[in-house]
Amino acid sequence: MRLRVEHVLADRGIVLARPIEIGAFQLTPTATLDGRPVAHLDLPRALDDDGTPDLELVGFFLAYAADAARFRVGAEAVYSER
Repeated sequence: MRLRVEHVLADRGIVLARPIEIGAFQLTPTATLDGRPVAHLDLPRALDDDGTPDLELVGFFLAYAADAARFRVGAEAVYSER
């Protein structure tokens, strides 16, 4: 699944991204974001401009925090569950 990176919290190993394609996320032991292992997924407490919860933004907690520095805001990334 393709996503667009919106925020990178490199010191915490977190990448926040929005899906470009419609689909479901399922965390598996071999899940990766651009080939980097993902340890955990979360929906951050972000709000849209109108104040409603932004339920499309996904937080990817990478298994290795240093991997987050490889992501750039605005770039596309690929999430794989295999």
